[in-house]
Amino acid sequence: MSAGNAKACIFSSVHSALDNRVFYREARSLQKHGYQVMLIAVHPSSEMRDGVQIIGLPQIPRWQRPRLWLRLLHLARQTHADIYHFHDPELLLVAPWLRLLTGKPVIYDIHEVYADFIKVKDYMPAWLRYPIAWAFRWLEPLLARLQSGLIFSDDAIAELFAHLHLPKQTLFNYPGMFFVEEGLRATRDVSQRPPVILHLGGHERNRGTRLMIAAFHQVLQAMPEARLVLVGHFMPPDLQDEVQADIEQRNIQHAVSILGRVPFDAIGNYLKQAAVGWVPWQPFPKNEKNIPTKLFEYMAYAVPIVSSDLPSTRPFVHNGENGYLVPPTDPAAHAQVILHILQNPQQGHSLGLRGQELAKTIYNWDTEEKKLLAFYAQLLKNIQS
Repeated sequence: MSAGNAKACIFSSVHSALDNRVFYREARSLQKHGYQVMLIAVHPSSEMRDGVQIIGLPQIPRWQRPRLWLRLLHLARQTHADIYHFHDPELLLVAPWLRLLTGKPVIYDIHEVYADFIKVKDYMPAWLRYPIAWAFRWLEPLLARLQSGLIFSDDAIAELFAHLHLPKQTLFNYPGMFFVEEGLRATRDVSQRPPVILHLGGHERNRGTRLMIAAFHQVLQAMPEARLVLVGHFMPPDLQDEVQADIEQRNIQHAVSILGRVPFDAIGNYLKQAAVGWVPWQPFPKNEKNIPTKLFEYMAYAVPIVSSDLPSTRPFVHNGENGYLVPPTDPAAHAQVILHILQNPQQGHSLGLRGQELAKTIYNWDTEEKKLLAFYAQLLKNIQS
């Protein structure tokens, strides 16, 4: 079966339909290359978007999500797809039934080292996290065996499933070339930017959100015109109250913008104004394994990077080339390097341009797209033979 007459159903009970990986990378790539793509995921309504048929699911509380599972199974079967592709570990309980009922290949796309992720979930009581993480680390590979193929978002995840004899592929979360090209256009004539420090992505305690405020306070004392822009949701939600109180206690609220979650197609508006892109992740096992996607988004828009020095960031941030690595837990070290870039804008511009060159030539989705298409073709061929 060729892509020209194949139907692909991508589904998720957790992710937004317009999630960067789910929609902008995978679904649009498949559609562009001839697949008829149906995407079942959280979205206000059903609609056709960029040639992808979105079937919207409601946003419901975490504890109510199991009631979506039977509905997802029913909707997925109704698509009569030739291949199914899901993105949430909780759907490991649903996907084997879909494979059994349809006889079609089912792919499990694994975004995180979920056992490590569970250990830093602040909404869960601390005493409960470790036994659940232990149980999930044991259970996930057992259920993954029941799928037709596995996709991983980085090599650290792939290593955990290396012992499973299934078709497997690693697809890094590099930005699409369209995003890199937008960055090239937006920064073509920009040689100096205002002293804006940008953090993209979710804010969590394990990601250094409180450290950012302490470090930025030091930056502001040396450079009063500096500004900090936080784009992304807070998890748990009460963390935002803590951060806001910290900001007010330090009397720096005039210099910090908390913008919350913004659509993916709007983040370029913030990237093109940023003089520094910040990754203050802390040394937790999850963060030491999973690669921050924001690294590549900063690079695409020629934003120099200041990042915690972790095994996950070290391969991509090169000191004095496209940014700097700093000790993760030291606010003063973060502040010092940020100030260095802000006070030396020409060097910052050079760092950003080198990062942009890396995004244009290496860290983009073009190569990953070819791997995705080949993986789909392999599974479709397997089911026919």
